[in-house]
Amino acid sequence: MISVFRCIVLNMLSAIALIAGETVMADPAELKMRIIDEPPLVAGQIVTVELRLHSKSPIVGAAKFALPELEFGVWLEQSRASYNGFALRGGRRVPTLVTSYAVWIQKVGQFQLPSVPVAAPVLMDGTRVYLQAEAPGLPLRVNYPRAQSELKTFLVAQEAQISSSVDLPEQLRVGQVIEQTLTISAQGALPASFPPLDIGSSSGYRVDQLPLSSSVEYIRGVVTSTQTVTLRYTLREAGEHVIPSYSLNWWDTSRHQFQTLRSQPYDISVDAADTIDGVPISTSTLARLAWVFLGLLLAWTVLKYWARAVVAYKRIKTPVLPDRLNP
Repeated sequence: MISVFRCIVLNMLSAIALIAGETVMADPAELKMRIIDEPPLVAGQIVTVELRLHSKSPIVGAAKFALPELEFGVWLEQSRASYNGFALRGGRRVPTLVTSYAVWIQKVGQFQLPSVPVAAPVLMDGTRVYLQAEAPGLPLRVNYPRAQSELKTFLVAQEAQISSSVDLPEQLRVGQVIEQTLTISAQGALPASFPPLDIGSSSGYRVDQLPLSSSVEYIRGVVTSTQTVTLRYTLREAGEHVIPSYSLNWWDTSRHQFQTLRSQPYDISVDAADTIDGVPISTSTLARLAWVFLGLLLAWTVLKYWARAVVAYKRIKTPVLPDRLNP
């Protein structure tokens, strides 16, 4: 079954090259494949698969790799990074093409990374032709991170960091709203891998989480994701309060151990709002009461002077006849 699949893929590469107007040749080119990341590999990890092509003829363009389907994850084709050059082999400079792809692992178990065929353009006797080669498959084992049972949710990444910012005015009062922005950046992770933050509660304020904002970048084959969490605090009680330090557990694929990210806590002092008969009220409540008072004053004025206004209006509308018309 695998040999049939390889034949189909090679035939597809040949057809692509022929459509492009190039000659396809069987050349003693050598294609090797390896996984850059060191084991143990874990579910949720993004690994880098390197494909290194050695040829006797100069490589003069982009190679066409036929990426097979994976049963344990997916290729991230946006992460492709390639460069042409030369490598020393046996004391000789050999034309070399190095291409890397990122693979997002999604399952746990023993798997086989399938072979990858390639059609590479080379310059042979002054003619541009396509050479075919195939990298043999690789076995790989995917595990669970150690001590996973102790943690419910965590992030799998190569590097991770968190930053926090809060715009605090000089004076805080009951009823005010302040916002905190948490920015989590992770290298070797996708936005879908970020676990939710554990947002606690406090009697001193109400906290609401706004919709998340996420982004992902592919720079030279490296996958970096950023997630922005915005928290909105509505102050309820006067006194001394603390905006807590939020934590995020993550598995470090470089050190093969769990780490914890913690944001900066903030101490805040909330003053009591203005009061009426000893009952604290917020500035917004005072504004609403002021509008109600103005409305009542306007209604009282209209009712008081309504009769006079009607009489004055009728006098204005009644025509005045000349004296000679009056008997």
